[in-house]
Amino acid sequence: MARKKKVIERKDAEVPLSAMIDIVFLLIIFFVVTASVDKEVEDESVNLAYAPHGKPIVKKDPRSVIINVHKDGEIVVGLDQRLPIDALSKVLTTAVGKWGNDMPIVVRGDAKVQHYYINKVQDAVTNTGLYKIRFMAIQSE
Repeated sequence: MARKKKVIERKDAEVPLSAMIDIVFLLIIFFVVTASVDKEVEDESVNLAYAPHGKPIVKKDPRSVIINVHKDGEIVVGLDQRLPIDALSKVLTTAVGKWGNDMPIVVRGDAKVQHYYINKVQDAVTNTGLYKIRFMAIQSE
């Protein structure tokens, strides 16, 4: 008696398209959210001073605390944390306890702010034991 070979039907391989679309959208959302994190710290209402001979920052430390000083003297850490000068000292003291006193501070002062307010920020920074402080400016107009 002759044996019959079993014929196995193979289906064409399919890629689940809806799952792929979901993954692509999740990746797009992830990259958009993580790319805009740096922009959130830079307050658009602060018009930086012009410093044509300043040195550009080559390497940015992720521990940097950015302090924005508006032209009316208002101090803002990040975008939403408006602080009086004594509260700034407390926030910086807490940060020193967490990250150490070599944490860099970046001061973004408005071009029209009085030096008195920048000096107050400098005093608050140095009184907490921090010693790495930079001032952000525009290199060319």
